Amino acid sequence: MYKKIFAKVYDPFMSSIEKHIGPRRNDLLSDLKGRILDVGAGTGANFQYFHPEADVIAIEPSAPMMAYAKPKLANYPNIKMYNIGVNDLKVNDLVAENSLDYITSTLVLCTIPDPKKAIENYKRWLKPTGKLIVLEHIKSEGKIIGGVQEVFNPIWRGLADGCNLNRHTDQYFLEAGFVAEEHFYSGHTLRWIQGVYALK
Repeated sequence: MYKKIFAKVYDPFMSSIEKHIGPRRNDLLSDLKGRILDVGAGTGANFQYFHPEADVIAIEPSAPMMAYAKPKLANYPNIKMYNIGVNDLKVNDLVAENSLDYITSTLVLCTIPDPKKAIENYKRWLKPTGKLIVLEHIKSEGKIIGGVQEVFNPIWRGLADGCNLNRHTDQYFLEAGFVAEEHFYSGHTLRWIQGVYALK
């Protein structure tokens, strides 16, 4: 029941935030062509930004979230969506190793129970020339705000369907062997990282 309620309020809650990050999604996604994996597609926030010639596989583990994305698919015949999580072994039936031109990771690694495992999967699935497209929020570097995020995180995680405020996702990419070709950080209360990453 909670997941159904969360899915219902997600788009209205995110509407003000999307006014700010929508242009970032567009900058990151609109020129991408080839075979793409959209991880944690949610209610389909990325769909409108994908190029019509892109071949997109969208995966989402929450059936209630996916229910809100499905009606949007009628406008995007180049996108196929599956009710599955990124660390589920069944993804390997959809995506072969070294087969993807791009993986989009937008507002998703905060919720995945094992984000480092997900990033290792990204490495396996990308072509040697493939790129990881990132738009994620990460923990603040400020002692006060970062401390508040640590204290509040258990409550927020429960309210926001597993979203974590205190992850150092940018470090996870570097530890896994990705290098940032283009990236920048923004924000103070909630830090954002946006970028294009490639394998070393």
